[in-house]
Formats: sequence, C-alpha cells, structure tokens
Amino acid sequence: MTDADWLSYSLSDFLMFGPEVFLRLFVRINQDVWPWQAIAVVMMVLIAGLLVRGNTAAKRAILLLLAAAWVWSGAGFLMEYYGPINSPATWFGWAFILQGSLLTVAALVCPWERTARRAAQRWQAGTGWLVVTALLPFLVVAQTGNWQSLALFGITPDLTVAASVPCLLMFPRRVRWVFLLLPLLWALFSMATLWALGIRLMLVLPAVTLVLAIAGFRFSPRPAQSPG
Repeated sequence: MTDADWLSYSLSDFLMFGPEVFLRLFVRINQDVWPWQAIAVVMMVLIAGLLVRGNTAAKRAILLLLAAAWVWSGAGFLMEYYGPINSPATWFGWAFILQGSLLTVAALVCPWERTARRAAQRWQAGTGWLVVTALLPFLVVAQTGNWQSLALFGITPDLTVAASVPCLLMFPRRVRWVFLLLPLLWALFSMATLWALGIRLMLVLPAVTLVLAIAGFRFSPRPAQSPG
C-alpha cells in the first residue's frame, strides 16, 4: 500500500461501528443495571457533601468513592459493553481498574496537608460539583433523544473522568500527574472517537476533562499559590 493510499483514509475508516451502535451502549447498560443507578446518584451526593466538609477524613472518603467509580465504569462499560466493538476500550478498562486501585492506596496512605478554606468556598465547591455532574449526563440524552441513554457518574467513563479531575486537584502537584495522566489520555481518545463518529454534542465531556486535566498540572492546592 502506498503513502497516497494511507492518506486517503480518515479516522472513521478505522472504526468498525457507527454512531447508532455506540449510542445504543448507553441505553443497554442502563437497562441492564436498573435500578442500581441509584447507587451512582448516592455516590454523587456523598462526594458533594464530603467536598463541603473538606477535612482529612472527607478527602480519604472522596478518593475511595472515586476509586469505586473508576473500577465500576472500567470493568462495566469499557470492558463488557464498549470493548467488544472497540478493542482499545478494553485496554482502557484495565487502566481504569488500575487507576481505581491507585486511588484506593492513596486514600489510605497519603499524608494530607491541611488547607484553610472558608465554609463558603467549601459549599461552592460541593454545590458546583454536584450541579455540573448532574447536568452533564443529559448531553447524551440530548444527542439521542432517549432518556434511557443517561450517562451517569460511576457508570459511563466520560462522566466519571470529567467529574473526577476536579477532585484529583486535592493531590500535591508533585504526585498529581500520576492520577491526571489517564484522564488526559482518555479525553484525547474519546474526543478522537466522537469526532470520527460525528457525535459533536458529546465532545463537551472529554473537552471538559482535557481542559481541567491540563489546568491541573499547574494548579496548586495551597491557597497562597492558587487564591480561591
């Protein structure tokens, strides 16, 4: 095959499925796990409440909940549903499980520094996180027109990753890159896939992750270095 032949290919030529098949995955997983989506909703509310508390025990609990979400979305959506039609998704599924394991270890052993945040700031963080995490799942519904395609935190990878990145900013900058690397890689992979499929509206989810992950490499949890 000549170089000219390779240049004639587009990214969509390497995908063995179309947008309808991909979007159907969200409906299938919601139908199969019903009514256990309630657990995902409870996890979202708990994380928001823990962000309001903001103490050391709350940070550890947040990481444990994030770890469960990464494992759930990796082993469930990526490996069981997405992997059979897109083999790289299976590799990402294993990476999600590894990320969940690392978050569990970090939750148990990381010596957290105390950060001085006013109660109003903690309420803004928790409320803002919950509102955004509750609204973003409806992007898939808007794309499909089917409420059963709701992309919930802890079940679908894009929402899980996007919602996790702000919480990962709790880590000191010197170790944060370990946890931000996979969100960055997933965002690039997801954006490329959605662009190839022509699913433009859902590009918002990985785009949010990409922006937050890049910013996370510079953001400092110390109020003196990053006011507000």
